[in-house]
Parts: sequence; C-alpha cells; structure tokens
Amino acid sequence: MNQADLSRLIHDPLGPEKILPSLAAEDLANLLDTLFQNLDTPTPVFGAQVWYELGVEESARRIGSPEDEQTA
Repeated sequence: MNQADLSRLIHDPLGPEKILPSLAAEDLANLLDTLFQNLDTPTPVFGAQVWYELGVEESARRIGSPEDEQTA
C-alpha cells in the first residue's frame, strides 16, 4: 500500500469504526505495518495516528485479554 492508497483509506467516509473490524486478520496486520511506517516519516498522512491507535485496539480486541480467558 502506497501513501496515496493509505490516504484514500484514511479519508474513506465509512471511517475506521466500520473498516477496521471488517478487515481480515492479515489485512489488519498489513495496515498496521503500513501505518507504523507512515508515522515514522517526516510527513505522515493526516489521520494516520488515529487509525493506528484504533487498529491496535481492534487487534487487541480480537486477541482478547488474559482476564477475558480466565472468566470464560
């Protein structure tokens, strides 16, 4: 995914709340990697940090916390 593709995704009207949960695990991991690399540039795409943080939350939600497993 290049910077133009990333920018289009970040500015998609559906937003991260709809898009991130719909991604397959591998696609979410790839997006997080792309976002992380973008944030490490002098001029990251506007909104990339929010998407990265929400993507990390989505990834953690899918994995679940150890507390969730103990109470199940």
